[in-house]
Amino acid sequence: MRRHIVAAAALLAVVVPAVAQAPIRTERVQFARGTSSSTIKGTLKGDSITDYKVGARAGQTLHVALETSNGSNYFNVTGPGADTAMFVGSTSGSSFTGTLPTTGDYAVRVYLMRNAARRNESANYTLTVSVANGAKSAASAPAGTGSPITPGNMPAYCRGEVSSMYGTRPTYVKTGSLVKAADGSSSISGTVDKGAEGIKRFKCRFDRSGRFIDVMAMTSDGE
Repeated sequence: MRRHIVAAAALLAVVVPAVAQAPIRTERVQFARGTSSSTIKGTLKGDSITDYKVGARAGQTLHVALETSNGSNYFNVTGPGADTAMFVGSTSGSSFTGTLPTTGDYAVRVYLMRNAARRNESANYTLTVSVANGAKSAASAPAGTGSPITPGNMPAYCRGEVSSMYGTRPTYVKTGSLVKAADGSSSISGTVDKGAEGIKRFKCRFDRSGRFIDVMAMTSDGE
């Protein structure tokens, strides 16, 4: 009897294939003649991943922006031959602008977060990719609303907006230093204590005129 069980188990191991991760699809970003920007529409489902290859030279500015139907859809940017990403969308948002350090192919990887992939969710997205010769041609931060806020008052304003967004008191919100971007905009990163839900990270953004733009959730679970 035991021999029959062992034989059946061995046969099952042969006929049942191992579960493999979906292959990564690679696509070369093409720019129309006389342009330096490309808009790509795509779809992801489950654990599928697409790498968009962008050829660029050191000193050029790469801008990538993602619009998607799924809040768990992000992109990373990895430099030529690098093992780690220079930009991680799940912690830094849906837009990247940076001066490139080396010449070669940069990979823009579009993916779904693991929790969404396990639920076999799908995403319809629009990816905008541009390469420009200098920071002046790169896209800048969006315009804010309301009255301009002085740099000295930005941390307090940020804490107020975060406490409202997360439904907690400003005393549970901690902010870091004010950071100036090349386009003149500013940002403040920090954490908010949500009690049983844990510590959540965020970033407050202000435009070049000091007007408030938004609060970006920076935790990997999208909160």
